[in-house]
Amino acid sequence: MAIQDTLPSPGNPIDQYGENTGSITGPGFASVSLTSDQPVVTNRSNSGIAFRSINRYHNWTLSISYNPMTKISFDTLYSFLLEKQATLEPFFVELPQYGNTSAGTKTVVADASAGSTSLDLNSKASINIGDLFFVTDPMDDVHVKAYKVTRLSSSENKIFFSPVLQRKIEASSMASISFGKPRLRVIMTDDSIKYSIGSNGLYSLSLNLEEALS
Repeated sequence: MAIQDTLPSPGNPIDQYGENTGSITGPGFASVSLTSDQPVVTNRSNSGIAFRSINRYHNWTLSISYNPMTKISFDTLYSFLLEKQATLEPFFVELPQYGNTSAGTKTVVADASAGSTSLDLNSKASINIGDLFFVTDPMDDVHVKAYKVTRLSSSENKIFFSPVLQRKIEASSMASISFGKPRLRVIMTDDSIKYSIGSNGLYSLSLNLEEALS
């Protein structure tokens, strides 16, 4: 079995050996906040004309809150985070709240260069504006960026999305994009992992995460 690299949750079990199997599940989210961070610089000429350009790479940030947890649920989650050593080791977080199980998985059927804002697919059936997706490319296992659909083509099996495509995709690689359980590759934003225990014996914890592409 493979070592679990996705944050433990009801849909992502982990066993005592750290493998992605067994019946030990992490707690579900009480709330999730997803932020798109794309800094833009604006310069103005003496006549007032504005010149705008992207100042820095795009990044998703994620805030997760949990309901008070029992010790078993807390230990499952906290032990996973400790092993990742906070900001050192990236891991995945699945976001079923942002998923579209009806859209499922689609295949990319045309080459797309880095910086593109559209993809040609075998079908755009059931894809909706606002859907979050990630790329699985058999020829490029470091393409872990997540994207959001901004609009659909009216006449072609084409979607438009943001941010721009981080890495090129070749049709010959049979790359696919997945909507059902979108995920982010993340690290914690702080080296400290803080929690508290209430008088009722339940544990409280929240996470602030940012996308990690390397």
